[in-house]
Amino acid sequence: MTTNADSLSLDHMRAFIALVESGTQAQAAQALRPPMSQATVARYVQRVQEHFGGGLLETGGRARLTARGMIVMRSLETVIAELSQARGRVACDRPLLRIGFMRIMRPTVEHALRMALSKHDDVEVRLFELHSEPAARTLHHRELDIAVCYAFDDLFEGESDIEMSVVTDLPIALVVPERSVMRGKLSLRTLAGLDYVHAPRRFSREIADAELDWLKENGLKPKSSIECRLGTEIIAYAATGRGYGFLPALWRTTSHEGAVFVPMPSFARAARIAAYSLPHVGPWVARFREGLLRAAHLALRDFS
Repeated sequence: MTTNADSLSLDHMRAFIALVESGTQAQAAQALRPPMSQATVARYVQRVQEHFGGGLLETGGRARLTARGMIVMRSLETVIAELSQARGRVACDRPLLRIGFMRIMRPTVEHALRMALSKHDDVEVRLFELHSEPAARTLHHRELDIAVCYAFDDLFEGESDIEMSVVTDLPIALVVPERSVMRGKLSLRTLAGLDYVHAPRRFSREIADAELDWLKENGLKPKSSIECRLGTEIIAYAATGRGYGFLPALWRTTSHEGAVFVPMPSFARAARIAAYSLPHVGPWVARFREGLLRAAHLALRDFS
């Protein structure tokens, strides 16, 4: 049977997290709200150590987590985030649905919401424009309910409570300067000597390999190969005539003056979009996913 001596309070957890984040007991005591004394921080951290059998922090110097401590820290952060989320939901008159999504998905997400929530005016929705990796981190910390982003095999590895629903596979387009398209046809010779710009290889090794195969098949030897974290960077290279690259075709719905999106019907790979969600929003996901799929297809119906 669990006794009070064995239990942990929110203050115990907050003190431990504050110590790890700030590095010292004195800094942790000052950072906490409401504040605690340094002695209280030390006592509460010791309680957390005892609760999990010790060995959570390295000895000496600033507070640093051991491998055991990293596991505990992650769990404590999740507990506090979920309790904060529950408090926010209880405090509101209406349930709260927080959705993170990539910039190119905004019109698609808004269309899907109109469809999914047409009969549910009692739901409050908050939208957050985030790139795939920040959206994944925010969902991991339970600060989102749904994340619409690129699908990666290992994005939520080991987190069985996060559910994945594939939305669609977006065709890949070649993004080139305007002068590279003449009378509706791509002129490969105009790409000679330009930079080849691409997304980080970790996003999709298969797509990256397909891009390199296409360059080789068409005899293109770029001046240099440049990694871009954002799709807008790839578009900027093309718009200024400095380079070319590949993006999911849905990017063509954004502002891209000076750049042209060229369909690649022979390109074997596509960019997979998925909706990752927490279990409590399960009833919403099916209709939301259906709306996302329909909106994406409408946006690309004239792109071929």
